[in-house]
Amino acid sequence: MARAVALSNATVPQFVVGRSVDWTELQGFRKRAGPGLSANDFLLQATARALLEFPAMNGVFLGDPNAPEAHIQHASGTHIGLVVALDEGMVVPVFHGVDGLLLADLARHRVELVERARGGRLRQEEAGGATFTISNLGAAGPDWFTAILNPPESGILAVGRMRNAPVILDGAVAVRQISQLTLTVDHRIIDGKLAADFLARLTMILEGRDWR
Repeated sequence: MARAVALSNATVPQFVVGRSVDWTELQGFRKRAGPGLSANDFLLQATARALLEFPAMNGVFLGDPNAPEAHIQHASGTHIGLVVALDEGMVVPVFHGVDGLLLADLARHRVELVERARGGRLRQEEAGGATFTISNLGAAGPDWFTAILNPPESGILAVGRMRNAPVILDGAVAVRQISQLTLTVDHRIIDGKLAADFLARLTMILEGRDWR
């Protein structure tokens, strides 16, 4: 992991965009849906939907950038890594075909895959093949942070802790559940407008009510 992040930081041109997200509606849906659904399930499904809408984000950069065979390879389907903290270090299991899973099925798969990841029992195909990764440090995490890309992926989303914050809503001050999303992308694949548009759409999905 130390070698990987050092190589990423030294060799991949990366930039960051950020946006606040209001979780209030989604948290209400979670309560009505019953136990078992975590914020990560919604993040995975919302990211999968956004990647399908922005296929240029859903790819990897392959090869030596100075060589003529270097190219961007776009993915079929959505394959998303989720950072899982261990007592020492971390591991990133990959959820394949997220776009084809209902929330309840995704939640069951997440529990199983995270458990195997923590036990060092991931299958080979579950440890690679992602185009994008999510890093959520949870309720005890910082308000915001930036994450280093995991090459050859196009991007990584850092999710700050959810907290009550005053916002202006319909001309009045309201207390809402807010967190900060920070998106790091590979500038060889993604430009600034695409990153901003993708993050705006991802935020819109998370703040909406269209869940299945």
